[in-house]
Amino acid sequence: MKIFILNPFLFSGKLSKLSRKRQPLSLAYIASILRDDHEIKLLDANALNLSLEDTIEKIKDFNPEVLILTSTPVDRWEVPSHAHIKFLANNIIETVEAAKIPTTILVGAHGSLMPEWILEKSKVNFVVRNEPELITVELIKTLSKKGDISEVEGISYIKDDKVINNPSAQRNRDLDSMPFPAYDLLPMDRYRYTQADIPEPFSIMMTSRGCPFNCIYCLKVMMERFYIVRSPENVLAEIKYLIDKFGVKGIYFQDWEFVINKARTIEICDLIIKEGLDIKWGCNARVADIDDEVAQKMKQAGCVRVNIGFESGSQKVLDILNKRITLEETKNCVEVLRKHEIIIGLYAILNLPGEDRSSIKETEKFLSDNDLETMCEPNLPIPYFSTEMYEMLKKQEGKEFDWQNLEKFAGRVNVNQPPWLARIYRWHYKYTFSKGRFYFISPSIFSKVVKKVKSKLS
Repeated sequence: MKIFILNPFLFSGKLSKLSRKRQPLSLAYIASILRDDHEIKLLDANALNLSLEDTIEKIKDFNPEVLILTSTPVDRWEVPSHAHIKFLANNIIETVEAAKIPTTILVGAHGSLMPEWILEKSKVNFVVRNEPELITVELIKTLSKKGDISEVEGISYIKDDKVINNPSAQRNRDLDSMPFPAYDLLPMDRYRYTQADIPEPFSIMMTSRGCPFNCIYCLKVMMERFYIVRSPENVLAEIKYLIDKFGVKGIYFQDWEFVINKARTIEICDLIIKEGLDIKWGCNARVADIDDEVAQKMKQAGCVRVNIGFESGSQKVLDILNKRITLEETKNCVEVLRKHEIIIGLYAILNLPGEDRSSIKETEKFLSDNDLETMCEPNLPIPYFSTEMYEMLKKQEGKEFDWQNLEKFAGRVNVNQPPWLARIYRWHYKYTFSKGRFYFISPSIFSKVVKKVKSKLS
């Protein structure tokens, strides 16, 4: 079969900042598996900034029998963007109608959570739910042989005007059996990390899937139940492939939590050191997993950055989130990373459940006392479907939601102030601790705060 695999460019205007230039790994895995038996075209319109019109022309030129695309461009499955869902639905409809594609398959978190809604709004033929690679391959195999799609686990579709949700598929428990992503079909020179400390040529990798912890806001629908890892030898082989084939100098491990298994992390580092690989890399990590031994080994192996889920400087809020970390552990993690000269990135979230003025003050004081900055403006927490925070929202509002009406409740679940006021509190305490109680006397600081308030209220 002729199969076109598309990572769409869905963003425009204010949303364009969401368009990170990272490899669409799930699509590249799918392409890598399918290309032995099918004619494949993999297009990353997101990396190439291709318009919808240009994308449609590319599809028409290839004239595929099947279009596979994703709603999650950089596989950030735990925090999928809800803001572009209307663009997704409209673009799929326009693409399918213009290119006259017989069969369209959508993978990603949005359809995994609400297949009925996605099938209705986007008019795709099939939604692949949860971990997509093996399910998609099985669906293609069945379609190519004109087999019975009712036997394909993990897919949803419409039959006789009714949505059919086939039984869910099992997770892939053997990640080492997967071929490396089809990096050679991607524009590898277009990818880069957000900060300059991880150099180009650049790639992301995933060495594990899932997370054994259960924070109330984290969406785990794509990687449910199990935390599954690749062997250190398999990880090393992919790093060497990226270096040898594409001259990669920087890697970001996109694992939800790279350092959960300390012994495995050290073994990966030892292999990198033994091979003498010239690579700089970064990862996500829980503060409780970073100690002097593992940080020293990571530094020796080329680690230059660790991003941690700080979220809040209030222990009360952290406990409500079920983060299972303490502020003391965060302090220790910061000290260890600084000792080994590893850059610290902080993810922060504002107006989490339980947030009030005092917890916002605690957060800004913790950041000031420890000379820390968040990587960007703290995001508002989205109460994703299937999370505990969504159950809080339903109880609070007494109704159900879908992708179109979920956005306005970001940062509005079990809090004492609306998001705009939380931002004002944050800026007030931020400048109070950094500039002093009378910071507002400074015209430059005052005007900066006023501009921020106006931008958020507009």
